[in-house]
Amino acid sequence: MKTGKRYSNMKSNRLTNVISALVLGSTMSALAGDPKGVVEPTPPALQTNRDIPADFHKYFGQRVNSWRDRERQIAKMDMDADMNHDGTISNTDPADNGAFEATPPGMILGVGERTRVVIRLVPYRIDFDGEVVVTLEVEGINRSAKTGEFASFDEEIASMGHIRVWKDSSKKQLLLDSRDPAKRVVEFATQYKTYPYNLPLEVPRFVFVEGVSSSPIHTGDVRLLITCSHRAIGEAGYADLTSGKTSGKTFGKTPEPAPEKKPLFKSFRTSFDHILFTVQPTPSPKEFINGNNEGVWISPNGSY
Repeated sequence: MKTGKRYSNMKSNRLTNVISALVLGSTMSALAGDPKGVVEPTPPALQTNRDIPADFHKYFGQRVNSWRDRERQIAKMDMDADMNHDGTISNTDPADNGAFEATPPGMILGVGERTRVVIRLVPYRIDFDGEVVVTLEVEGINRSAKTGEFASFDEEIASMGHIRVWKDSSKKQLLLDSRDPAKRVVEFATQYKTYPYNLPLEVPRFVFVEGVSSSPIHTGDVRLLITCSHRAIGEAGYADLTSGKTSGKTFGKTPEPAPEKKPLFKSFRTSFDHILFTVQPTPSPKEFINGNNEGVWISPNGSY
């Protein structure tokens, strides 16, 4: 009796599964016939090679093990922002630095909103000849491709959010503009004769980043990169400051390997830091900035 009952239940279950499959198939067919019934899922944002600034120009040419060699580092570079929107930029708050800087969405800005970004530069070495070069660079990240690169500059500016970087809160001196090819890189240099004493005069202690237009496709699609490197006297810079293009910009083309040189001494390794930005149509609510006493945020309408 039990065997017969079990067999009957198995037949009933099979019949139920067949009916369910037929109903599901007909439903999907009906939805497929209706263009409003099927919604293609948005492709997930990829983690790209540009999420870790390690191969952007020749100053990053050292191997991974060399990056950890602090003896070859000419200065410590750090760039922080108010990632958690609490009105304070703290170097000891893990919510304001670390992985949050390089993980989308990064820093969220509203259109017309400005936020302060602090630059901390600590000199390590003074026994060298040449220049200490600090660069600020803004560019887009293509999260639809593993390389993070775009096929052309036109595609890049059409697919990314738009930010501007100002030296002051009143927007009197523009340093960078993500859509202006002549304003994509800015450089500050000082020679060994005055380094590190004049660094506070040459390198800004902070900048203000403004959201201009929203990110159309992915979050974390704009990167602000800062580097500190050593350069011999008379050596050409890695960036063409008139066009905004660096030597790492290939736009889909395979870069040609640079001729190998044997310098008399090893150059110091480059320090770097970067922050990803996402621009959204409206600013996020700022409920914990304590009256904006530190002036970290500037709203489009002056509400904080």
